[in-house]
Amino acid sequence: MYSITDVLHHSILYIRQAASKGRCLCLLLLCFLAGQKAEAQVNTQQVMIMGRAALYYDDYVTAIQYFNTVLEAKPYLADALYYRAVAKVSLEDYESADADLQQAILFNPFRAEYYQLRGLCRIHLQDYDDAIADYTRFLAENPKDQSALYNRILCRLEQKDFEQADKELDTLLAAWPKFTRAYLVKAQVCLERHDTLAGMVWIDSVLTINRREHSAWAFKGRYALQHDSLRLADSCYTQALRYEKGNADYYLERAQVRNAQSRYALAIADYDRVIEMIPQHFVAHYNRGLIRALIGDDNRAIADFDFVISQEPDNVLAIYNRAELRRQVGDNRGAIADYSRLIAEYPSFVYGYAQRSQCYRSIGDHKRAMRDELVVRKADYDLIFGNGKRRPVKSVRKRSEKALEQYDQLVEEDADTVHNYFSEFAGKIQNRKVERVFIPPFRSEGQQFVTESRRMPLFIANDALKATVDSANVLLAAGQTQQALGLLRDAAAGNLQSEAVLHYNIGCVEAETGSLDAAEAAFSKAFALDSQLAEALYNRAVVYLLLNREEEALPLLSKAGEMGLYKAYNLLKQAKKKH
Repeated sequence: MYSITDVLHHSILYIRQAASKGRCLCLLLLCFLAGQKAEAQVNTQQVMIMGRAALYYDDYVTAIQYFNTVLEAKPYLADALYYRAVAKVSLEDYESADADLQQAILFNPFRAEYYQLRGLCRIHLQDYDDAIADYTRFLAENPKDQSALYNRILCRLEQKDFEQADKELDTLLAAWPKFTRAYLVKAQVCLERHDTLAGMVWIDSVLTINRREHSAWAFKGRYALQHDSLRLADSCYTQALRYEKGNADYYLERAQVRNAQSRYALAIADYDRVIEMIPQHFVAHYNRGLIRALIGDDNRAIADFDFVISQEPDNVLAIYNRAELRRQVGDNRGAIADYSRLIAEYPSFVYGYAQRSQCYRSIGDHKRAMRDELVVRKADYDLIFGNGKRRPVKSVRKRSEKALEQYDQLVEEDADTVHNYFSEFAGKIQNRKVERVFIPPFRSEGQQFVTESRRMPLFIANDALKATVDSANVLLAAGQTQQALGLLRDAAAGNLQSEAVLHYNIGCVEAETGSLDAAEAAFSKAFALDSQLAEALYNRAVVYLLLNREEEALPLLSKAGEMGLYKAYNLLKQAKKKH
């Protein structure tokens, strides 16, 4: 019999060996879980140790599987709930983590660390009153905990309780006089109270303590930009990027400064850097397109606006800019299409009629040109945009502002409401991009059904089911989608109606044909027949996301992730950001 120390030693050694050979930790460790579940009685102490080892190596989804196994055997075990919550927080699944912590506190209300972690969850859920209550409960036993004091102050700021936040900051700085984050918050409090000079004194204090504090340099850069001190702003952002080279926000803000200085090549270079780091960055593409249009790089500007319109098909300002650019490069038919969309949205858009008429004449459609010119002649006012020439861009607008006269203004990135709270529970976030695509149908391999998601086998106990799935997959591979769907539906209506795999595959094919309501019903049926089929939950969530029903998708993704489907957590984070 192994001792607890032996189990921990061997489990960590096993994980390290697997990692060195490039194996999938999640799959290997789940094999251990399967063995544990097959035994008459789970050794919960050993499984807890394995779960904590997985946490140590940032393998959060596998850790959750271990704690699930413990909780199946002992659902009242508060520590298993707590550690599962730690893993979920690291995966940014705060709602589910909060639920685990509430259960843990119900079973054991005397563990202060439970309240601390729940406070962090509630900050991210914007439940600041309850977060303050949790941190206050934790600080009653741990009055010198820096992160708890700091997080509670941030909650005060969110509540606009600046007076209490200021008092608590004084307490924090008395204990930790070199804690630069507290100085930054002090500066923020001063600015909220419209005491700008005092705020800048606190920022300078940060840089006296640590000249490499990039947040302070960026803070000074924003202040300088607001006061039109462009050279100082440029210098401050350059310093911030010197110490934090991978911060896309700093490049974005410095690009705005450099554009205001008419240093267009450097502004474009900064937008290039943002897009290099975040290829789908809307604002960087839009603003780069405007500057490229200004300096005459029309074809590249069109490419930027093509991207913007692919992300927001109804963005009238992007359509207007592309229309102008298409006309200038001689793409008259493309320009006509864009001007027509604008006129449909704004029937009194006289300039659009004027420009479209020129495009019609260029392609020899004089009849339509004369009709547009008649509209222009009837207008008893100057054309809104004069002769349409580009002028230097000095002002910015919010992304939500879309008046046509703002067509040539840079877009200002919306304020980020997500704070990087200081906490030892932040963990290592694995943030691979996951598109909103369905996990494919199950296929047979030997005596198992597998899919591409986790390669978690489902053992075949029905030859008729295997034959149906195989035949349908052959039809799908041949592009005979409707025939495959008919075969699966007939089987589901006959003697295979209770087979979860069959309904799951029907859902996959329905989704492929665009029948999302039918796909949702099939995935729901599959999960009702097999409550361990995480893939059915995931695909159903994708259906909801495609139907813009995020509120229904989020809990399904959370549950699928908890069941071991790693990619569900990545999609959960993306869905939350869009929501």
